[in-house]
Amino acid sequence: MQLTGTFLDEISHDIPHQNWGRAEWAADFAAMRAIGIDTVILIRSGHKRWLTYPSEVLIEREGCYRPPADLVDMFLDLAEQHDMAFYFGTYDSGYYWHRGEFAHEIDLNRAVVDEVWAKYGKRPAFKGWYLTQEVSRRTWNIIDLYATLGRHCKALSGGLPVLISPWMEGIKATNAFSPQVHKEGGITLAQHEQEWDEVMAGIAGAVDIVAFQDGRVEFSELPDFRAVNKRLADRPGLRCWTNS
Repeated sequence: MQLTGTFLDEISHDIPHQNWGRAEWAADFAAMRAIGIDTVILIRSGHKRWLTYPSEVLIEREGCYRPPADLVDMFLDLAEQHDMAFYFGTYDSGYYWHRGEFAHEIDLNRAVVDEVWAKYGKRPAFKGWYLTQEVSRRTWNIIDLYATLGRHCKALSGGLPVLISPWMEGIKATNAFSPQVHKEGGITLAQHEQEWDEVMAGIAGAVDIVAFQDGRVEFSELPDFRAVNKRLADRPGLRCWTNS
Protein backbone atom coordinates (compact mmCIF):
# COMPACT_ATOMS: atom_id res chain seq x y z
CA MET A 1 0.00 0.00 0.00
CA GLN A 2 1.60 3.24 -1.14
CA LEU A 3 2.02 6.26 1.11
CA THR A 4 0.66 9.26 -0.80
CA GLY A 5 0.66 12.00 1.82
CA THR A 6 2.55 13.17 4.88
CA PHE A 7 2.48 15.82 7.58
CA LEU A 8 5.03 18.62 7.64
CA ASP A 9 6.01 19.06 11.27
CA GLU A 10 7.15 22.64 11.49
CA ILE A 11 8.68 24.37 14.49
CA SER A 12 6.81 23.51 17.64
CA HIS A 13 5.08 21.23 20.13
CA ASP A 14 6.30 17.65 20.74
CA ILE A 15 8.91 17.30 17.98
CA PRO A 16 12.02 19.48 18.44
CA HIS A 17 12.88 22.33 16.11
CA GLN A 18 14.66 21.08 13.00
CA ASN A 19 16.29 24.39 12.09
CA TRP A 20 16.28 23.41 8.43
CA GLY A 21 16.83 25.94 5.68
CA ARG A 22 15.47 25.91 2.17
CA ALA A 23 18.14 23.51 0.85
CA GLU A 24 17.28 20.84 3.42
CA TRP A 25 13.55 21.21 2.88
CA ALA A 26 14.04 21.14 -0.90
CA ALA A 27 15.90 17.83 -0.60
CA ASP A 28 13.15 16.46 1.62
CA PHE A 29 10.38 17.46 -0.82
CA ALA A 30 12.32 15.87 -3.69
CA ALA A 31 12.73 12.65 -1.70
CA MET A 32 9.03 12.59 -0.78
CA ARG A 33 7.95 13.13 -4.37
CA ALA A 34 10.31 10.40 -5.57
CA ILE A 35 8.47 7.77 -3.51
CA GLY A 36 5.04 8.90 -4.71
CA ILE A 37 3.92 11.40 -2.07
CA ASP A 38 1.65 13.94 -3.73
CA THR A 39 0.06 15.63 -0.69
CA VAL A 40 1.73 17.51 2.17
CA ILE A 41 -0.16 18.73 5.23
CA LEU A 42 1.16 21.46 7.50
CA ILE A 43 0.45 19.94 10.90
CA ARG A 44 -0.11 23.37 12.46
CA SER A 45 0.65 26.95 11.44
CA GLY A 46 1.54 27.85 14.99
CA HIS A 47 1.52 26.56 18.54
CA LYS A 48 1.35 28.87 21.54
CA ARG A 49 3.77 31.71 20.65
CA TRP A 50 5.67 29.95 17.84
CA LEU A 51 4.63 30.63 14.25
CA THR A 52 5.38 29.27 10.79
CA TYR A 53 4.50 32.54 9.03
CA PRO A 54 4.39 36.18 10.13
CA SER A 55 0.78 36.30 11.31
CA GLU A 56 -0.11 39.86 12.23
CA VAL A 57 -3.30 38.52 13.81
CA LEU A 58 -1.46 36.23 16.23
CA ILE A 59 1.46 38.59 16.87
CA GLU A 60 -1.00 41.28 17.90
CA ARG A 61 -3.57 39.19 19.77
CA GLU A 62 -1.42 36.48 21.37
CA GLY A 63 2.01 38.09 21.57
CA CYS A 64 3.46 35.46 19.24
CA TYR A 65 7.05 35.65 18.07
CA ARG A 66 7.66 36.97 14.57
CA PRO A 67 9.40 34.14 12.69
CA PRO A 68 12.65 34.83 10.80
CA ALA A 69 11.38 32.90 7.78
CA ASP A 70 7.98 32.30 6.18
CA LEU A 71 7.73 28.52 6.14
CA VAL A 72 4.24 28.54 4.62
CA ASP A 73 5.48 30.48 1.60
CA MET A 74 8.47 28.14 1.26
CA PHE A 75 6.34 25.00 1.57
CA LEU A 76 3.99 26.32 -1.11
CA ASP A 77 6.96 27.07 -3.40
CA LEU A 78 8.31 23.55 -2.98
CA ALA A 79 4.90 21.93 -3.34
CA GLU A 80 4.36 23.82 -6.59
CA GLN A 81 7.81 22.85 -7.83
CA HIS A 82 7.03 19.15 -7.26
CA ASP A 83 3.34 19.23 -8.28
CA MET A 84 2.11 18.43 -4.78
CA ALA A 85 -1.07 19.49 -3.00
CA PHE A 86 -0.58 21.56 0.17
CA TYR A 87 -3.07 21.54 3.06
CA PHE A 88 -2.80 24.45 5.49
CA GLY A 89 -2.91 23.54 9.19
CA THR A 90 -4.71 25.95 11.47
CA TYR A 91 -3.44 27.47 14.74
CA ASP A 92 -3.30 25.61 18.05
CA SER A 93 -3.26 27.99 21.00
CA GLY A 94 -2.14 25.17 23.28
CA TYR A 95 -4.32 26.85 25.86
CA TYR A 96 -7.90 27.99 25.17
CA TRP A 97 -9.51 24.83 23.86
CA HIS A 98 -7.71 22.72 26.48
CA ARG A 99 -9.46 24.84 29.11
CA GLY A 100 -12.86 24.47 27.45
CA GLU A 101 -12.71 28.00 26.00
CA PHE A 102 -13.70 26.82 22.54
CA ALA A 103 -15.25 30.11 21.44
CA HIS A 104 -11.89 31.90 21.83
CA GLU A 105 -10.07 29.15 19.90
CA ILE A 106 -12.63 29.39 17.11
CA ASP A 107 -12.48 33.20 16.93
CA LEU A 108 -8.68 33.19 16.72
CA ASN A 109 -8.71 30.60 13.99
CA ARG A 110 -11.39 32.36 11.97
CA ALA A 111 -9.11 35.39 11.87
CA VAL A 112 -6.09 33.24 10.97
CA VAL A 113 -7.97 31.52 8.16
CA ASP A 114 -9.08 34.88 6.77
CA GLU A 115 -5.53 36.21 6.92
CA VAL A 116 -4.01 33.10 5.34
CA TRP A 117 -6.53 32.91 2.51
CA ALA A 118 -5.92 36.57 1.65
CA LYS A 119 -2.15 36.02 1.75
CA TYR A 120 -1.76 32.59 0.12
CA GLY A 121 -5.14 31.59 -1.28
CA LYS A 122 -4.23 32.22 -4.92
CA ARG A 123 -1.22 29.91 -4.77
CA PRO A 124 -1.66 26.91 -7.10
CA ALA A 125 -0.58 24.33 -4.52
CA PHE A 126 -3.08 25.50 -1.88
CA LYS A 127 -5.54 22.61 -2.06
CA GLY A 128 -7.10 22.21 1.37
CA TRP A 129 -7.26 22.83 5.10
CA TYR A 130 -6.26 20.84 8.16
CA LEU A 131 -7.96 21.50 11.51
CA THR A 132 -5.05 20.96 13.85
CA GLN A 133 -6.93 20.36 17.11
CA GLU A 134 -6.55 16.60 17.62
CA VAL A 135 -8.86 14.66 19.94
CA SER A 136 -9.63 11.02 20.66
CA ARG A 137 -13.20 11.36 21.91
CA ARG A 138 -16.30 13.56 21.78
CA THR A 139 -14.56 16.11 23.97
CA TRP A 140 -16.40 19.20 25.26
CA ASN A 141 -17.49 21.25 22.24
CA ILE A 142 -15.21 19.62 19.66
CA ILE A 143 -18.10 19.05 17.25
CA ASP A 144 -18.87 22.77 17.24
CA LEU A 145 -15.17 23.65 16.78
CA TYR A 146 -14.73 21.32 13.82
CA ALA A 147 -18.06 22.21 12.24
CA THR A 148 -17.71 25.99 12.66
CA LEU A 149 -14.11 26.19 11.45
CA GLY A 150 -14.67 23.68 8.66
CA ARG A 151 -17.65 25.59 7.29
CA HIS A 152 -15.70 28.85 7.49
CA CYS A 153 -12.73 27.37 5.60
CA LYS A 154 -14.94 25.92 2.89
CA ALA A 155 -17.05 29.05 2.47
CA LEU A 156 -13.99 31.26 2.15
CA SER A 157 -12.10 29.02 -0.27
CA GLY A 158 -14.84 27.88 -2.59
CA GLY A 159 -15.24 24.47 -1.01
CA LEU A 160 -11.65 23.27 -0.66
CA PRO A 161 -11.56 20.02 1.37
CA VAL A 162 -11.13 20.04 5.14
CA LEU A 163 -9.19 17.30 6.95
CA ILE A 164 -9.04 16.22 10.59
CA SER A 165 -6.77 13.57 12.16
CA PRO A 166 -8.15 12.29 15.47
CA TRP A 167 -6.66 9.43 17.44
CA MET A 168 -8.05 6.43 19.26
CA GLU A 169 -8.16 6.35 23.05
CA GLY A 170 -6.70 2.87 23.39
CA ILE A 171 -4.37 1.20 25.85
CA LYS A 172 -1.34 2.79 24.14
CA ALA A 173 -2.69 6.35 24.47
CA THR A 174 -0.02 7.38 26.96
CA ASN A 175 1.88 10.62 27.39
CA ALA A 176 4.77 10.85 24.93
CA PHE A 177 6.99 12.27 27.68
CA SER A 178 6.32 9.37 30.06
CA PRO A 179 8.16 6.01 30.16
CA GLN A 180 4.76 4.32 30.55
CA VAL A 181 3.81 2.34 27.41
CA HIS A 182 0.41 1.05 28.50
CA LYS A 183 -2.31 2.67 30.56
CA GLU A 184 -5.11 1.22 32.61
CA GLY A 185 -8.37 0.84 30.80
CA GLY A 186 -8.88 2.69 27.54
CA ILE A 187 -11.99 3.20 25.52
CA THR A 188 -13.88 0.15 24.27
CA LEU A 189 -14.65 -0.35 20.61
CA ALA A 190 -18.37 0.16 21.34
CA GLN A 191 -17.71 3.46 23.15
CA HIS A 192 -15.45 4.62 20.32
CA GLU A 193 -18.14 3.80 17.76
CA GLN A 194 -20.90 5.57 19.70
CA GLU A 195 -18.94 8.77 20.27
CA TRP A 196 -17.47 9.04 16.77
CA ASP A 197 -20.83 8.31 15.17
CA GLU A 198 -22.08 11.46 16.91
CA VAL A 199 -18.99 13.47 15.94
CA MET A 200 -19.10 12.50 12.28
CA ALA A 201 -22.81 13.19 12.02
CA GLY A 202 -22.19 16.63 13.53
CA ILE A 203 -19.33 17.59 11.19
CA ALA A 204 -20.79 16.29 7.93
CA GLY A 205 -20.73 19.06 5.34
CA ALA A 206 -18.00 20.93 7.22
CA VAL A 207 -15.28 18.26 7.21
CA ASP A 208 -14.51 16.11 4.18
CA ILE A 209 -11.72 13.75 5.29
CA VAL A 210 -11.09 11.92 8.58
CA ALA A 211 -7.62 10.37 8.98
CA PHE A 212 -7.43 8.41 12.23
CA GLN A 213 -4.02 7.95 13.78
CA ASP A 214 -3.57 4.21 14.14
CA GLY A 215 -0.97 3.72 16.85
CA ARG A 216 -2.95 4.06 20.08
CA VAL A 217 -4.73 0.70 20.37
CA GLU A 218 -3.39 -2.83 20.76
CA PHE A 219 -2.14 -4.21 17.45
CA SER A 220 -4.69 -7.03 17.66
CA GLU A 221 -7.52 -4.47 17.98
CA LEU A 222 -6.43 -2.33 15.05
CA PRO A 223 -8.38 -4.12 12.28
CA ASP A 224 -11.64 -3.79 14.23
CA PHE A 225 -11.09 -0.12 15.03
CA ARG A 226 -10.17 0.65 11.43
CA ALA A 227 -13.25 -1.19 10.14
CA VAL A 228 -15.46 0.84 12.49
CA ASN A 229 -13.79 4.10 11.44
CA LYS A 230 -14.44 3.34 7.76
CA ARG A 231 -18.06 2.38 8.42
CA LEU A 232 -18.66 5.53 10.47
CA ALA A 233 -17.09 7.76 7.82
CA ASP A 234 -19.15 6.18 5.05
CA ARG A 235 -22.47 6.98 6.74
CA PRO A 236 -22.33 10.78 6.23
CA GLY A 237 -20.15 10.46 3.11
CA LEU A 238 -16.76 11.41 4.58
CA ARG A 239 -13.52 10.16 3.07
CA CYS A 240 -11.51 7.87 5.35
CA TRP A 241 -7.72 8.10 5.26
CA THR A 242 -5.27 6.31 7.54
CA ASN A 243 -2.60 8.27 9.38
CA SER A 244 0.00 5.60 10.04
